[in-house]
Amino acid sequence: MLAELRRLLGPDGPLSRSWPGYEPRPGQLAMALEVARSFQEDDFALVEAGTGTGKTLAYLLPALMSGKKTLISTGLKNLQDQIFEKDLPFIRQFFGDNFRAARLKGRENYLCLFFLKKALAQGSLFESEDQARLQQVAGWAPKTRSGDRAEFTFLPEGGPLWAEISAQADRCLGQRCPDLGDCYLWRARRAAAAADLVLVNHHLLMADLAVRSAGFGEVLPEWEAAVFDEAHLLEEAATSYFGRSLSNLTLSSLKRDLERSLLSLSLTAGARLKPLADIFSRQAEGFNLRYSRRTGEWELWREDDPEAAKLKDYLLNFHHDAQALAESLREPARDNDELAPVLARVQEAAATMLFLAEAADREYVYQAERQGRRLTLSAYPIKIARQLAEKLLNCGRPLIFTSATLSNGGDFSFFKERLGLWPEIQGLSIDSPFDYQNRTLAYIPQHLPQPSAPDFPAAVAAEVEALLNLSRGRALVLFTSHRSLNFVAEQLRARISWPILRQGEMGRAAILEEFRRRTSSVLLATHSFWQGVDVPGESLSAVIIEKLPFPRPDRPLVQARSKLLEAEGRDAFLDYFVPEAALTLKQGLGRLMRQSRDQGLLAILDVRLLKKSYGKKLLKALPPSRLTSDRAVVAEFMKKI
Repeated sequence: MLAELRRLLGPDGPLSRSWPGYEPRPGQLAMALEVARSFQEDDFALVEAGTGTGKTLAYLLPALMSGKKTLISTGLKNLQDQIFEKDLPFIRQFFGDNFRAARLKGRENYLCLFFLKKALAQGSLFESEDQARLQQVAGWAPKTRSGDRAEFTFLPEGGPLWAEISAQADRCLGQRCPDLGDCYLWRARRAAAAADLVLVNHHLLMADLAVRSAGFGEVLPEWEAAVFDEAHLLEEAATSYFGRSLSNLTLSSLKRDLERSLLSLSLTAGARLKPLADIFSRQAEGFNLRYSRRTGEWELWREDDPEAAKLKDYLLNFHHDAQALAESLREPARDNDELAPVLARVQEAAATMLFLAEAADREYVYQAERQGRRLTLSAYPIKIARQLAEKLLNCGRPLIFTSATLSNGGDFSFFKERLGLWPEIQGLSIDSPFDYQNRTLAYIPQHLPQPSAPDFPAAVAAEVEALLNLSRGRALVLFTSHRSLNFVAEQLRARISWPILRQGEMGRAAILEEFRRRTSSVLLATHSFWQGVDVPGESLSAVIIEKLPFPRPDRPLVQARSKLLEAEGRDAFLDYFVPEAALTLKQGLGRLMRQSRDQGLLAILDVRLLKKSYGKKLLKALPPSRLTSDRAVVAEFMKKI
C-alpha cells in the first residue's frame, strides 16, 4: 500500500497526468503514509494537518485501499457534505470508482412516512402555517429518495412541525411499522451496511457506542476501521452522549404522545390508564415552573441553593409517578405498536429523574441550564477517557484522529489526555503549505487595557473600528461572549459604513451566504463561528479576535474538571485553561487562510499574549505570520493587498 500511495500522490501519478497545474504535496503524502501504517498495523494514528494539506484525500485513499469497511466521522455537517459531494466524486474521477460510499445521519434528520400520514390525518391540530407546510411535505415526499431534512428547504429551522413527522428514536415503531418497506431511514441504513465507506458525524457515532454498551442494539453497521476528522470535537460529543438529561420540551413531547397513544386503546383500557396519565401530565407541566427562572448554566444540589431540596423532592415524586405509569402501560403496550415506544420513553425519563435526584455518581457533574423557554437538567461525565477506552479505544481496530488543531506547538499531550489515548502514541504534525509569512500579518496591539479593565469593551470597539477602516470591511470579528458582541455591534453601527451582520439575526447558513455575497460586509459572531466557517476569497481579508478564548470558569463542567485537576496536585489554569484556549485560538485564526491565494490580517486584541507568562505558550498557536504591534504597519500591509 505504501508504494502505491507514493505513486498515486507523486509527480508521476494520475493527478499530475490529468490535473493541469497539479503540484505534489509532501505533507499530504506524509499523512497518507502514516494513515496507511495505521490500517496495516491495526494501530492508532494521530495527525495534525494544517489547512491546505489535503487531509481528506490523505485518509480516504488509504481507507479505500485497505479493503476495510471504514467509518469517516466528522464534527461538523459542512465537512461531511464536502467529502460526500466533492472529495469522493474527485476520487472517482481520478482514481477509479470501484467502491461504494454512503452517508448516514442521525435518525431525526429523516422523514417518517408513518407519522407524516398520522399528521395529515390530524391536520386540524396544527397551526395554519404548519398545515400548509405539511401539505408541501406530502407533495415532496414522493419525489425525494433520501427523505433528508436538508431537502425540505421550505421548513423553518427549529420549527415544531419536523419533530412531529421525523423518525426520532423515541417514537419509532421499528419492525412493526406498516411503512417499513418504504422507510427512508432503513433505506439509508441498508446502503450504509453495503458500503465500503460510511460518512457519519461524531454525535451519531457516540450514540451508537452508547446504545451498544447498554445492550439496545446498534445505530451504525459493523465497521473495521474509523477516521475521526475534526477530532478536536470528539470530547464534546462524547460528554454529551455519555451524559443524561431531561428537559421541559422532552417531557412536553412525551406528554403529548402519551395522550395521543391512549386514544388508540379501548374505552376500558383508556379509562383505567387515564388517572395515572393525568398525574404524569401535570407533573410534566410543572417541570418548567417549579425551578429557578434564571438563565445560563448552574450547578445542581449546591448547599447554598434554597431551591435544591424542593427540586429534589419534585424529581423523586415525579419518578414515583412515572414508575407507576410505566407499570400500568406494560401490559397494554405488548400488543400496541404506538404505546410500546411511549412506554420505553416513560421508563427512560423515570430512570433519568432518579439518577439526577440521587446524584450518587461522583464521576458526574449535575447541572441545570435555561435557554429561552427550555430548561434542561443534566448529568455529564467529568472525564470521558474511561468511557472512550471501554467503548472505543480498546477495540483493536485502526483508529485515525486528525484535525488542523490537535497540538500546541507539536505537543499532543493535552488532546491525548482528554480522550484517554496512551501517552506513548506519537503524533505527526504537518504544517500548512500556505505562505503565511508573506500573505498574512499578525497584529497584537499593546496600547489596549487588560480585558478585566472596565474600559476594555469601549477600547475594543474603537480598535475594531480602526481595523475595519483599514480592511474596508471584509472582516470576521470573533467574540467570547454575546454581551461583548452586542456592545461592539451597537457602537459600530453608528460609526462605520460597511454592512454589519450580527450572529443571531438570521440562521447560520443564511448569514454566511450573505457574508460571502456582500464582499465588504463585517460579520460579528461568537462561539460556534470560531470553527467551521469557510469563506475563501475577497469577502474575508481580516479575522479580528476580541480576547483569548479561555473556557468559561462559571460553567459547572469546567469547574468540576478544574477541581479534579487540583485534587491531582496539578495547576488547572496551565493544564486545562491555557491548552483549551490555544486550540480554540488556532481554530479562530484558521478562518482566514482557506486556499493558497487568500491573504489578510490576523488581529488579537488581548495584551495578555505579550505581557503574561503564559502568553508564550499561546503564541505557539499563531501561524508563522509576521508579528507587529504597530497599526501603521497594518495600514501599510492592508494597502498592499
